[in-house]
Amino acid sequence: MSDQRETGPTQDQILTGTATYTRRVLSLYDTLVLGVVCRRVWQCDRAEMLAGYDRNIAERHVDLGPGTGFFLDRCRHRTSRPRIALVDLNPLVLKKAATRLRRFAPATYQRDVLSPFELGGERYQSAGLNFLLHCLPGGMAHKARVFDHVRAHVVPGGRIFGSTVLAEGVPHGKRAYKLLDSLNEKGTFDNRGDTLSGLEAELDARFTEYRLTVRGSVALFEARA
Repeated sequence: MSDQRETGPTQDQILTGTATYTRRVLSLYDTLVLGVVCRRVWQCDRAEMLAGYDRNIAERHVDLGPGTGFFLDRCRHRTSRPRIALVDLNPLVLKKAATRLRRFAPATYQRDVLSPFELGGERYQSAGLNFLLHCLPGGMAHKARVFDHVRAHVVPGGRIFGSTVLAEGVPHGKRAYKLLDSLNEKGTFDNRGDTLSGLEAELDARFTEYRLTVRGSVALFEARA
């Protein structure tokens, strides 16, 4: 993991994680991952993430790694016509989420969030990074660059929030250890070196105001840009 911290992941490593989310996986994601695995394995009910959206989402919002669009579909929006942008490297994810959220006519951007990216010059009031960091390759010091890249698209005082499954510094049940090993072996996750202290250090280095909460194997964070 030390080499990845210094040089960053290869393009193949970046593509491996995002390629996991096939049409079949996305069709099962809400029920299996958010409904069963979150609660029974990670011991963090999806209601915790939904509450984070309810607290932080603004009228102009960008979501990195939106998954199926579950939380954007169910959260309490500040307006009936929010301006939403979806960012992901996987076009299937973008299509799935955009279709679900079509009533909002979201903008979609196929981007690698580990590199600086452009969003047509628009600035947003909030940014969601839910269950994103544990999928990104590289050590925490490298993957945390996503905070810098998204902050360039968030207005001063805007909210940056999300969650991630950590490997160390949080309580794990037996099933969590087994699933972590399996997901890391497959390349779905790359979080063997992700620690609570490491995440907090990266947040502290970038934000003067932030909140970090642990629920089971999951760390939930909220920060002000």
